[in-house]
Amino acid sequence: MSTKKVHTFCRICEPGCGLLAQVEDGRILSLRNDKDHPIHRGFCCHKGIQYLRVHQDPDRLNYPLRRCNPRSEERGDFAPVSWDQAATEIGAKLNDIVRRYGDKAIAMYQGNPTVFSNNYWTNAEALSGGFGAGPRFSALTQDAANKFAGSEAIYGSFMVHPIPDLPHTDYFLGIGCNPAISHMSLVSVSDPMAKLRAIKQRGGKIVFINPRQIESATPETGEVLQIRPDTDFYFLAGLLHEIIFNIGYDRQRVERRAKNLDELLGFVKTWPAERAAAVSGISLGAIREIAREFCAASSASIYMSTGVNQGSQGVLAYWMLQTISLVSGNLGRRGGNIYPVGFCPTAQFTKRKQDQPFFDTEFGELRAIAGTMPGNLMPELLESRQNPVKALIVISGNPLLSVGGEARLRAAFQGLELIVVLDIYRSVTAELADYVLPATDFLEREDVNSLGLGMQMEPHVQYTPAVVPPAGERRDDWWILSRLLQAMGRPSLLDDPQPKPFGAVEAMLQYSGLSLDKLKQMPCQTAVLPEPDPEELFRFGVQNDDGLIDCCPQLFERGYASAERHWRGLIAEPKDQLKLITRRTGLMINSWMNNLPVHKKSVHMTNPLWMNPQDAESRSLFAGDEVRVQTDFGQVQAELVLDATLRPGVVAMSHGWGQSKAYGLSTASRFPGVNVNHLAAVGAGSFDVLSNQAQLTGIKVQVTASSPQ
Repeated sequence: MSTKKVHTFCRICEPGCGLLAQVEDGRILSLRNDKDHPIHRGFCCHKGIQYLRVHQDPDRLNYPLRRCNPRSEERGDFAPVSWDQAATEIGAKLNDIVRRYGDKAIAMYQGNPTVFSNNYWTNAEALSGGFGAGPRFSALTQDAANKFAGSEAIYGSFMVHPIPDLPHTDYFLGIGCNPAISHMSLVSVSDPMAKLRAIKQRGGKIVFINPRQIESATPETGEVLQIRPDTDFYFLAGLLHEIIFNIGYDRQRVERRAKNLDELLGFVKTWPAERAAAVSGISLGAIREIAREFCAASSASIYMSTGVNQGSQGVLAYWMLQTISLVSGNLGRRGGNIYPVGFCPTAQFTKRKQDQPFFDTEFGELRAIAGTMPGNLMPELLESRQNPVKALIVISGNPLLSVGGEARLRAAFQGLELIVVLDIYRSVTAELADYVLPATDFLEREDVNSLGLGMQMEPHVQYTPAVVPPAGERRDDWWILSRLLQAMGRPSLLDDPQPKPFGAVEAMLQYSGLSLDKLKQMPCQTAVLPEPDPEELFRFGVQNDDGLIDCCPQLFERGYASAERHWRGLIAEPKDQLKLITRRTGLMINSWMNNLPVHKKSVHMTNPLWMNPQDAESRSLFAGDEVRVQTDFGQVQAELVLDATLRPGVVAMSHGWGQSKAYGLSTASRFPGVNVNHLAAVGAGSFDVLSNQAQLTGIKVQVTASSPQ
């Protein structure tokens, strides 16, 4: 028996933490933190280590499966088939659909795991485009589409997201984030809590804005100001108003970098801090104090995450955040918000193609953001009369749980002639598929951490081999899609006798004088890159043709009236109105790891409704009660758990649950929980027109006992 150690990295979330696998004869004996890694130095969270349980899960898919019973039967009866048979049959069916319905008849949905696979996302445009011009959907419109839309309008590229320079900042303002649990989104940072503690240790200050007393707020980091859900835009606009009209700023410095400043001033003038204080639950004095502190700090950085993204004003909030950093003099500045280029400047690859992205459809004016249509309109687009969709390919996604309106989506799926799912599990969505194709997990494929480009606080690039060969007949996503294209007689990466899925990243590595071969020879297969230069934002990030940041994009005018209506609605709300927010715990991430028995603990056996004790008492509810949570769009039943960390008037539930029909997942189906997205609005008018973003937080709910007390 031969034993070896393999340096690799996690692909669950953005940090890409270094891992060390001990392998014996093609079997992984252990997976732990890599203490030799030059960036992470032994840091990783339990999710990365626990991923070995996913790799070893007996419920994993090993062979291509073909459905043997009608899709009207919710539990699939599947039989193994060979790859050649599956590809031939799928290719023939897809060709027949295109022949009868046209080139827009094949839709695709991609889940978050795809962006953590270099060989998928660097080839995604060719892979997806090979199947025609049908609608494309992704988890983006449930997650962070607002940031992509905001960045595209402000910087000219949807992949420019200046990150907080935590190692050098003296003041950090974090809104709707909880780094202790989710490690920050669209930021690649090793051990974020250590970096936050270091700010306090060197005399700096941290302020969190959140409806909860989050785990990240400790005596060693900073305090939380508890905001009313979905009022973040008004809070940020109030801060900007204070900076511009009361504290003062350097106009000449701003105009060297930005255009349309007067238009910005005209908009912000209508949103003084008094209006923010009236709806946000944060006092006028506190708003003014934060504005003063932010501007007085030697350097200050600002960041927002999912708690803001998923609200009704996500794009406008992200706009305010960028302009706060700009006007205060902290954008593109050491200790402020910076754009680290990494091993290749990639903003040019995602440059805005048109100033006016909207187009007319039978459902009104729509847009795509990063190629993605609104998930909330998925059923309607699948059932389009003008461009009917008859086939759906799902890559590493679970739209029945991640997109709102599960029942409506199931009905739309029944009208499809073909559903193909690529996944590592037979998920709730895969249960409705005609074919389920087994994908590799991240321990079974070679990779490069290219996702971090433009987002790394400590720039580096790491190569990993496949730690072990794929079990059974599992294949990489790029290979599966290329095999289907090949079966359709269309160009694919497999046309080359020696496919080059790494071709794009090899070309990108040349910018820094690197190659895969060079990385393979380095300790931990990792190259450490120079510290980010704050000026890189202006040299490589800004993609507007004139080289200037647009601090008041005309496109955003579409959101002005909505912001005003929403503010007036908040003013008119009853004082006892409950608002639902999403809550991520340390034992799950979306629906990825719900099949692990080790994560089923105490209240986390399911996804309860969390409620402040004051709210429970006023409604004569008690811990352990079964309660009905209801909105105008749906209802769910959940166990009540009291949580004093929540601001009064706020309730919370975790998403990614609702696994009662996950018949291929033995643990997840035993502890199914409920799909909280049943409570969200869907269909026309249910998403932010600027970004296609669904509203999944700040939702009005009623909570009552499920049965008389």
